[in-house]
Amino acid sequence: MHNTTKETCEACGARMTDWRISTDCILSRCPECLHIKRDLQRCSAHAREHAWGGSGFFDKIRTTMTMGRLNGLLPVKKDLKILEIGFGSGKMLSKFLEKGHTVSGIEAGMLKIDINERLKKEGKLYFDTIENIALPEGEFDVIYGIHVIEHVENPDIVFKKCYEALKKDGVVYFLTPDGRSNGLVLFKDAWWNLEDPTHVRFFSDKSVNIMLRKAGFTSVKTGTPVWDSLTLEINSMLRYFTGRPKKHGVLEGAGTKVIDAVFTPFALLIRSIYPPLSPTLEIIAKKT
Repeated sequence: MHNTTKETCEACGARMTDWRISTDCILSRCPECLHIKRDLQRCSAHAREHAWGGSGFFDKIRTTMTMGRLNGLLPVKKDLKILEIGFGSGKMLSKFLEKGHTVSGIEAGMLKIDINERLKKEGKLYFDTIENIALPEGEFDVIYGIHVIEHVENPDIVFKKCYEALKKDGVVYFLTPDGRSNGLVLFKDAWWNLEDPTHVRFFSDKSVNIMLRKAGFTSVKTGTPVWDSLTLEINSMLRYFTGRPKKHGVLEGAGTKVIDAVFTPFALLIRSIYPPLSPTLEIIAKKT
């Protein structure tokens, strides 16, 4: 059911429509650019009580894969200036620090986890939301955020700040849940990306393109990497069949990590055959 609402799309300005994905979960979706906004009061989707819901082992895989991807995009220089938005414990920034780069990070404290000691000593760290931080203009070669822009309050401000903080030919790189993933259609309110209560929007390739170009970027590329969020379909199925516990989410269930480890190769194979199931949107934009 799709009823027009008074809310306008933060990307293209069109009037949003209600998208009822289950009996008790309604999302707002733009009919023009397919951008999605989520109000927790209208779509709680049995969300857990906190933002953190990862697994250490699979997070290491994500870090390794993402580092490999970023290294392939970085200019060939030994001393790059790199900024991470939402650096968490600082694992990725620490790896760039070890490679001889100058690193900075922004963390609003959402995950409340320990930060790498060397990073605290040698990196320039900001502890607030990016909207509240005055970043130096023309400072960074690379700015990236891994599963962060779905959380921010004002993505238009975030993208504009990134543009202004980049050097000429600098690059931004984001991974974020894909609002056009067929996983959302298949799993509905059991889709694992809805378990996080701080996921308030889901970009489409079109909506993020519009917003980045408004911020000043003229070169924007998007893709759907099959290697990110490897356990999402498995955990979505577990949420569907186990009642989706609220406090710590599906990962608190007995045997969940074993099930994830066993079935992840099959999930990856299915995504390779059918890429629209992939849950992640990859975004690369360059300041020219």
